Amino acid sequence: MSIVAVVGYHVFPEWVPGGFVGVDVFFVISGFLISTIIFESLRNSNFSFLEFYGHRIRRIFPALIVVIVSCLVLGWYILLPAEFKYLGNHVAASAAFVQNIVLSRETGYFDIASELKPLNHLWSLAIEEQFYAIFPLLMWGALRLRINLSALVALICGTSLAASILAVHYSAIASFFSLGTRAWELMAGALLASALLEAARRGSARSIGDYSEPSRSGPLRKLRSHLFRPWISRTPVFNSMVSIVGLALILYAVLAFDRTMPYPGVRAIAPVLGGVLLILSGPTAWVNGFVLSSRLAVFVGLISYPLYLWHWPLLSYVTIIDNASPEFYQRLSVALLSIVLAWITYRFVERPIRQNARRPNLTSGLVIAMILLMLLGVNAKHFYREYDQQADKILHAWNFAGYSGTAGMYLDGKYDFPAVGHNDNSKILFFGDSHAMQYRNVFPKLLAARASGQSRAPAEVLFPPFTDFPLDFPAKLLNDETIKTVVFSYFWALQYNSDQVDRAVRCCGNGLNGVIGRAGSSFTSQQMDELDHQWEATTKALRNAGKQVYFVLDNPFGRELAPQYLVRRSFFHRIEIAIVPFAKQQAIQRDEPVRSRIMTIARDTDSQIIDPIGHLCNEHICPALSSDGMPIYKDYDHLSEDAIVNHVHYFDVLMTSRAASDEVSSSSPANDNTHAIARQTQTSEGR
Repeated sequence: MSIVAVVGYHVFPEWVPGGFVGVDVFFVISGFLISTIIFESLRNSNFSFLEFYGHRIRRIFPALIVVIVSCLVLGWYILLPAEFKYLGNHVAASAAFVQNIVLSRETGYFDIASELKPLNHLWSLAIEEQFYAIFPLLMWGALRLRINLSALVALICGTSLAASILAVHYSAIASFFSLGTRAWELMAGALLASALLEAARRGSARSIGDYSEPSRSGPLRKLRSHLFRPWISRTPVFNSMVSIVGLALILYAVLAFDRTMPYPGVRAIAPVLGGVLLILSGPTAWVNGFVLSSRLAVFVGLISYPLYLWHWPLLSYVTIIDNASPEFYQRLSVALLSIVLAWITYRFVERPIRQNARRPNLTSGLVIAMILLMLLGVNAKHFYREYDQQADKILHAWNFAGYSGTAGMYLDGKYDFPAVGHNDNSKILFFGDSHAMQYRNVFPKLLAARASGQSRAPAEVLFPPFTDFPLDFPAKLLNDETIKTVVFSYFWALQYNSDQVDRAVRCCGNGLNGVIGRAGSSFTSQQMDELDHQWEATTKALRNAGKQVYFVLDNPFGRELAPQYLVRRSFFHRIEIAIVPFAKQQAIQRDEPVRSRIMTIARDTDSQIIDPIGHLCNEHICPALSSDGMPIYKDYDHLSEDAIVNHVHYFDVLMTSRAASDEVSSSSPANDNTHAIARQTQTSEGR
């Protein structure tokens, strides 16, 4: 059931919006089964760490190795260099079973979407393996110290649940991926195992017996027939009712939850309790005996592990190739292919290894293979495919990180802001979002050129942290007479929630099934007017304080310019270059009506406009590549580092005298949509 929910959520999220709770149910089942093995063996004084870990290695490693190797081979053929290096990091993390930790730290603005990470799903396997590594040692030590195992498990369960409930509101990503906030789900299964073992012991039940894999007669039927003897005596009707309640709780979570809800926290109690009740109801309960013991359910159970491993990488690679969420027929094809590959993996990899479980050196060989995969992942950057020079320039421009460190940047002593240049009497404040941050590397070179022959830089440029929109300008900065100029550089179209911004693909892909920036429907004209009034008030206050104000308009944006959309890739051919011309007028219209609104604010407050479109586009088009073939953009809406360092000259005016600034045309949007500064830097190649 848990695998069906998870695969359903990934493949058909519109039908199974809360299918991710299948992982919670799986954790309960895993905690129950493994704890049963550990508790029974410890109480019988025949627990063997070598046997336990050897069994886990032979169970987990073979299929995992096959899938990871397959992902690497596909990645070498399909992925861009930066993507392949990124995949290598995840290969190493998956092989070391720390993928959950790595993913919890990959939540920055410039990170990529989970849909573009072929091994993203292995976070849950990492948590399970961490549990396998720690829990037996903990229980063994507790027994040696004569600590009540049930009490210890209950303590861990309660502490972890409390941590999950608190953390989900303060650190949602860490809460989702952390063993500490997921341990209670495993401990719920462990508590159940402990309670039923104790009940079986008091009821003089026979030994629990074999804990091997489920047989075709039903999952762990032999185990349950002994373990649940005291519970089953309550009558089959009662047990069936319990199983129906458990199933109902899980189905409720699967159908009522969605990815926008904080999770796990309190909400996870429903599927966890549902899993506990299903196990507790025993093998004769209607759900377990009729639904989960059917031939189809048993077959799905047999291939559940390789099915989980295969389905996500296939779906991820289809997404990567299309640069968009797969169509319905593609997702259905992925689901069917995953079932076929899962059966092949079970039949020709998992089963033969289990049948040869006692073969010498088998376990050691699997461990060595996993270590080699770790090393290969760490060094993946040395093995990506080579391309021709033009393709290579494009492929290397698309990266998932931010920009290189800014030369000479330091923290100024007065405000503790990142800064470049040193001039106590003339400071420039550069406010904004990532569209301000992208320009940091413009200024070291510009300041150095302007300071030639002088003892100090012509200005000190300060970069405050990302600020709220619209800006509530701090009074201490407003009254600082050394601050002569304030520059606002936002992705205005996004901040005004324009429907012209394709949130499904912007930045590095992290919006595929989510939203970057403001969510919801586009702002109404009235809402935009309110933003305009707030910006006018802020700007007038700055102008009254004697400060010069500049608004940097949006640079061209769109998938037509992003490096990942300048290439066409397939399972069947090499990467090809595919550039679609992007008209300058189209770039202007895509930025409307926000572009005209910002220009009107500047005009009405006697402020200045810096227009990247006027510089990055020639008379007719906005080229994606510069004259030397280098991409001008790094993603949907950010400029590439090469363009910033070598082709952005529209901030020269900030280094000139106030008189030079006053020479800027004051034409209105109706007369001149490009309203730019320093047009002499524009070239026919759209520098």
